[in-house]
Amino acid sequence: MAWAELSDCRCFYEVHGDGEPLILIPGLAATSQMWDPVAADFAQFFSVIQFDNRGVGKSIAKRDAKTLPDLVSDIVELFDRLQLDRAHVLGVSLGGIIAQRLAIDHPSRVGRLVLVSCCDTFSPYLRQMSSLLAHTLRRFPKEMFIRTLELLATAPEFLDAHSDVVEQRVLHKCRNRVSARAVGNQMRCLATAEMAPDHYRIHSPTLVVAGEYDPIIPSCYSKRMADKIPGSKYMLVRGAGHNPIIDHPRDIIPNVIEFLRADEVDGEQLQTIESFVPYFGGFSAGVVHGGDVS
Repeated sequence: MAWAELSDCRCFYEVHGDGEPLILIPGLAATSQMWDPVAADFAQFFSVIQFDNRGVGKSIAKRDAKTLPDLVSDIVELFDRLQLDRAHVLGVSLGGIIAQRLAIDHPSRVGRLVLVSCCDTFSPYLRQMSSLLAHTLRRFPKEMFIRTLELLATAPEFLDAHSDVVEQRVLHKCRNRVSARAVGNQMRCLATAEMAPDHYRIHSPTLVVAGEYDPIIPSCYSKRMADKIPGSKYMLVRGAGHNPIIDHPRDIIPNVIEFLRADEVDGEQLQTIESFVPYFGGFSAGVVHGGDVS
């Protein structure tokens, strides 16, 4: 556990494991704790960096973030404080949108990129979804906003089978240190996130992951985004919602690790990956690979 004194934020972060650095960017209204169920699995192969976005969790904002580049600048400064020239980057939802902007504005700092449940443009559907969430945040108690977000983020079959888990998540998020003001600031940053198509250039090797049942950012938008990233790979997770990497780790984590380690061709390293897969029960038929997207 540590804090980095950045220009506009006292940033809370943790580092676990050994290997190439992998930074995990949390989503809307989420803290670094969202990664706790899977961080140890990634830490078997990487130096995993978990952190709280500005003004969220244990990170204290010295100045409120007003635009997406404000949130990106915190990550670049954190890289500098940790003396990292570059790192692999994995982001979910808002975290995936931040990760895209990081890869566009600072391409030399991003190794491989994993984008989960996110998009690159905001269609009328996505704008109305954002408006609904913003209205819920403004008009209802924090618990109602959290329950609304959790319901929309969870696939029907997962909720039916794990209603107790979902309830525990709601209660945990009600107790965490994420204020309505902080979430409102994140949503205002999202409102400024879209950029002109001619500026959308991602050169990092990229894996795009989407859940089959995600009404917040439906998979069709993730697929369109993948189509714009040369050579990207696309993965649709059957039966998953907005946070497939947490709800379906057996289906996803071995695939993500294999993608992130694709440049490591040493036989011993590849054997390590193969021995890791059975721990999760192997690759699942619930994952549909889209292959390279050109």
